[in-house]
Amino acid sequence: PCGPENFTVIFTRMGQCYTFNSGADGAELLTTPKGGMGNGLEIMLDVQQDEYLPVWRDMEETPFEVGVRVQIHSQEEPPTIDQLGFGAAPGYQTFVSCQQQRLSFLPPPWGDCSSAPLDPDFEPEPSGPLGPPSPSPGPQAPYSLMGCRLACEARYVARKCGCRMMHMPGGAPVCSPQQYKDCADPALDAMLRKDACTCPNPCASTRYAKELSMVGPSRAAARYLARKHNRSEAYIVENVLVLDIFFEALNYETVEQKKAYEVSELLGDIGGQMGLFIGASLLTILEILDYLCEVFQDRVLGYFWNRKHSQRHSSTNLLQEGLGSHGTQVPHLSLGPRPPTPPCAVTKTLSASHRTCYLVTRL
Repeated sequence: PCGPENFTVIFTRMGQCYTFNSGADGAELLTTPKGGMGNGLEIMLDVQQDEYLPVWRDMEETPFEVGVRVQIHSQEEPPTIDQLGFGAAPGYQTFVSCQQQRLSFLPPPWGDCSSAPLDPDFEPEPSGPLGPPSPSPGPQAPYSLMGCRLACEARYVARKCGCRMMHMPGGAPVCSPQQYKDCADPALDAMLRKDACTCPNPCASTRYAKELSMVGPSRAAARYLARKHNRSEAYIVENVLVLDIFFEALNYETVEQKKAYEVSELLGDIGGQMGLFIGASLLTILEILDYLCEVFQDRVLGYFWNRKHSQRHSSTNLLQEGLGSHGTQVPHLSLGPRPPTPPCAVTKTLSASHRTCYLVTRL
């Protein structure tokens, strides 16, 4: 069970609100063991319509609804209940089924996310009055998109009016009611219409998808509550509501931004293209060179082989002709014993009249 210690007072543009399970000031965060109806926050509220301000005429800030405004957000994100809150009407029990979603974005150069904490205080002469606040060196809350917009709005109002609204962070003094009316409210409305704040997405954030349904109380329940709280049944129907917030399941959905083309994919594609095209060209060139080498070897070696073979045949023919045409005995010159002819030598004999010349040629 929960109690008043689990609720924290916080100021928003709609006034004083209460945050459940905020974890502020080191408070312990409450958890649920399982999902489904009845395993979350179930609270009964009395809106006390008789305490509402009367409506005299139609104005821009005049509230026409009755009930409570609720926003489900993470502990790191400030509430913007005037923009993102949903309503719960009296006389009904409202069931809110939640599903956690975790978003992840990429930093530059692939994306434009930011994770630097921001300083809502302004400088006397800023260079970019409507840009995102500069990072603060001191301890700050984690960066969030709504926190950046809130800090940007605080800087803008502080520059225009010299003060800040109650719900805005920063060190500027809080605006007085007259400053609210004359300067702060008109300046903030004009800024929101221009959408002057430029805030990048956070690199990591959490949001909650919601599904709402509601049922009315039974007559027996209305009579019981009327007796218990000493009220009439009409008062119970017009002022009391029950809010039941729970997780659909104890899981979460991830929305992740990924790089469209990573460095590893680029190198893989380059290697694949080189292997497909340049590799095929090199193989073709190598095959052509191999073919030319084979042709060259066949032609050149064949030429030298034929030349050597023809020289052997001509030497044999000359030797046979010389020995057969001269019947005279060749005088032997006493030059000593002739060395044996090596096996790789061929002896050529040339005859001319009365002289005989012996030529030994090494092939």
